[in-house]
Amino acid sequence: MKRILITGVSSGIGEALARLYLNKGYQVYGISRRTPYLIIDNPLFTFIPFDLSRLDDYDELLEAGLARLLEEGIDMLFLNAGISGRVPNRAEEFTIRELQHVISVNVLANKLLLDLVISSAHLPNQCIVSASMAGVRYREGTLPYSLSKAALMAMSGVYAKENPGIFFAVLGLCNVNSDLSRQVSFSERTSHFKELKKLQERAVTENYMVSPEQRAKDIDKVVKSPSEYGVTSGDFIDIRSVLIDK
Repeated sequence: MKRILITGVSSGIGEALARLYLNKGYQVYGISRRTPYLIIDNPLFTFIPFDLSRLDDYDELLEAGLARLLEEGIDMLFLNAGISGRVPNRAEEFTIRELQHVISVNVLANKLLLDLVISSAHLPNQCIVSASMAGVRYREGTLPYSLSKAALMAMSGVYAKENPGIFFAVLGLCNVNSDLSRQVSFSERTSHFKELKKLQERAVTENYMVSPEQRAKDIDKVVKSPSEYGVTSGDFIDIRSVLIDK
C-alpha cells in the first residue's frame, strides 16, 4: 500500500488530492492548521495538526506523528500548502513581517519538511511541489506570493540536483477555483491592477477555472508518468501546457 504525505489538506487542492488517493486505497497522511472534516473519519487517513508558519515549534510536528511516519517511510510527498498574503496591494504596502510570514509558509516550511524527509531512512520516490506561474510571470499587486513562489521553485531545483534519487515535479497549478485564487481574482482592490483585472475577467468565463478535484486528477495523471508529459525533475512546468499538448 502506498503511503502519501500531503500538506494543506483542509481545503482546496490538498483536500482533493487526499480524497483522490484515499479512494485509491492509499494510506494518506495530512498536515494542516485546520481540521479536514470531510476526510477526518476515513480509516486510511491520519491527520497531523500543525501550523506550518510555526517553524520554531517543529518538535511539536514530530511529536504529533511525523516522526513515526518518517521511520516507516513514505512513497510520495506533496508540498501543497501555501498562502498568498494580503494581496493584491502595491509592493510598498507590504511590511517585512508580512513577507516573512508568507515566505515562512510557502518556502521555509517546505525546506524543513524536505530536510526531515531526506534525513529519514526511507526516501520518497517523488516530491510534488505546488508552484505557480506567479514565480515566473510577475504581476503587480502580488509581491508576497510571487516572491515566495520564485524562491520555492529555486529551492526545488537545487534539492532536485542534490537528491537525484527523488523526482521533483514542480508544477504550476493555476486557474483552480480555490480560496487562494478567489482572493486574488475577486478582491475589491483587483480593479486597481491592470493584469489582475484581466485575470478576473478570464476567471468568470465559462470553463476557465477548474475544480480542485479536476486539478488533483490532472496532477495524478502527470506524476504517474512525468517523462510522458515532458516533466523533468526540478524544472518548473505549468500543468496546463502539458495537458494541452496531450
